[in-house]
Amino acid sequence: MYEQLKRLIPIKWLKKNEDFLRRVLALRYKGNTVYCNICNSNFSKFIQLSNNELLCPKCGCLPRTRKLLSLLLQEQGFEDKNILHFSPPKGFRKKLDSIAKNYITTDYEGEFDADKRLNIEAIDEEDNIYEIIICYHVLEHIIKDEVAIKELFRVLKPNGVCYIQTPFKDGEIYEDYSITSKEERLKHFGQDDHVRIYSVNGLVGRLNNVGFEVEVLYLDEHESNNKGFSVKETVLKAVKKG
Repeated sequence: MYEQLKRLIPIKWLKKNEDFLRRVLALRYKGNTVYCNICNSNFSKFIQLSNNELLCPKCGCLPRTRKLLSLLLQEQGFEDKNILHFSPPKGFRKKLDSIAKNYITTDYEGEFDADKRLNIEAIDEEDNIYEIIICYHVLEHIIKDEVAIKELFRVLKPNGVCYIQTPFKDGEIYEDYSITSKEERLKHFGQDDHVRIYSVNGLVGRLNNVGFEVEVLYLDEHESNNKGFSVKETVLKAVKKG
């Protein structure tokens, strides 16, 4: 039902009225069985999407967003760090705005509300400025991804960390730049605005090529966890060694 409504209602109207609609929707899920760490709310259950991901009724965050917050809180202190976040989900942005002093958001395509509109292939920022960069589900959209990776490395401070996630497959990176139509990209890459599917080793290699040292985080959770985390998730922790 949730996904059907999204297809029927104009996106501009949904964005304008999103907060009100989510408050109303959340009433249907009143309860204390599950917990969203983004909006600090309890529900009877999460909304299960057609791909089986669990959506928060109130803030709309996905499992990967909730897990990202948990990971950052475990590993980082936010107080005096400059943070750059590409394409930030709305709920996550509100959360980080409330706990981090120097949290900067950017979205080049205008799909997400953000502070800046930086081109990841030519980031209009000084060298060595950010201690933390969040680049979740972005690089698979970028044709010149190796240029973008060099830019991420450039603006990151020595010993800074870039947290990266994309969809992953086994084997090698699959990319074919002759595939340009939305229909063919959906067929080949799983989404009509994706230009490749990375393998973990393939993306690690591209990050290593510009100087990053990469730790692959395989994050496992029990399937009955009450925060709606995915059972298995992979995050690349790319460090610019000083």
